[in-house]
Amino acid sequence: MIKKIDVTDLKPNMFIHDINCPWIDHPFLRNSFLVQSDGDIEKIAAYGIRQVYIDTELGPDMPEAPSAEEVHRQLESRMQHLGQTLQRVPPQVAIEHERVQAKHICREANRIVHNVLQDCRLGKQVELEQVEPVVSSIADSIFRNPDAIVSLLRIKQADKYTFQHSVAVGTLLISFCRALDIDRKTIELVGLGGLMHDIGKMQVPNNILNKPGKLSEAEFEIMKKHVRYGRLVLEKTPGISPIALSVAAEHHECYDGSGYPLGLKGDEISLYGQMASVVDVYDALTSTRIYHAGIEPTEVLRKLLEWSGHHFKLTLVHQFIRTIGIYPVGTLVRLDSGYLAVVVEQHHENLLHPKVRVVYNSQSRVFMPPHDFDLSKPGCHDRIASFEIPSRWGIDPRRYI
Repeated sequence: MIKKIDVTDLKPNMFIHDINCPWIDHPFLRNSFLVQSDGDIEKIAAYGIRQVYIDTELGPDMPEAPSAEEVHRQLESRMQHLGQTLQRVPPQVAIEHERVQAKHICREANRIVHNVLQDCRLGKQVELEQVEPVVSSIADSIFRNPDAIVSLLRIKQADKYTFQHSVAVGTLLISFCRALDIDRKTIELVGLGGLMHDIGKMQVPNNILNKPGKLSEAEFEIMKKHVRYGRLVLEKTPGISPIALSVAAEHHECYDGSGYPLGLKGDEISLYGQMASVVDVYDALTSTRIYHAGIEPTEVLRKLLEWSGHHFKLTLVHQFIRTIGIYPVGTLVRLDSGYLAVVVEQHHENLLHPKVRVVYNSQSRVFMPPHDFDLSKPGCHDRIASFEIPSRWGIDPRRYI
């Protein structure tokens, strides 16, 4: 049986089924391994890992610990409650009217950020004048309809990941700020910080930055230095704001003080640094890398909720879920009727009842002519039963949004 226990209850010879933390925050080559000594336990705790899942069939049991199924049911209940109680800001325009412009803005943002980061690698000074118009354009699109541009962010190329991840983090932060009703000027400063949050990676050796596999412990320590490098670069950048700087300098700090580089705790971390930490992990985990298959957004949101209280501030995770929805646009879902559908538009009053595009009959295993259902409409009795992994069904949700 798989059970969840505190790291303080770990014992040698227990078998860890899941290290239970973002893979970007630890250097362990595997998520599953046998605990061989007290030194292994100390190493796990040193990386800020608070709870792990153990396999009681491969090692000692802890009878009073909850099973993975019990934890999952509790998290799902919390997610459903949030979906019924959290409301989003109504969009100004329909998503289909914003998509074309959003694609253009996203392409331009990737081009500009790519150029700025490449210039930084060559030792050139960052010119904010290149980035600020892009931030403004992203904010304009977010204010019109945030789901249009946010739904494009999971599409990344392996050799361009750092640049595209930077655009994704900046865009998600702008949407996050908008959901919190932060003023427009501050939103753009936070967004700028998001676009530049990984600029320090331009001083990390390419063989580490683009390694097609898990980093060794020594390589991981080098990679962690990108936060300090980034702060130094931005501090020398004319016109940089303290808000943008805090996003870049604090996006790997954790709420319980286990993050880096300063080990800041609680509200020692700025609001925008805390928000950047949530967004950075979300985008990293939902993105596919050479050595890491992207996790479906709904599952990542559930993990963010699980890690709240130590890695993240709980109220901010709630607000981030409100920002993008329980089932973000582009999610493949199974309906109670057995149909598979792609989420194409959120409902601002009930996150559990988005508009979906039915594309597949899972019972007869045949594709269908796409047609839309608004699950929030009176008289619509179908409901979302679960999210699905598209590759298992040979479905590419991007074709339908």
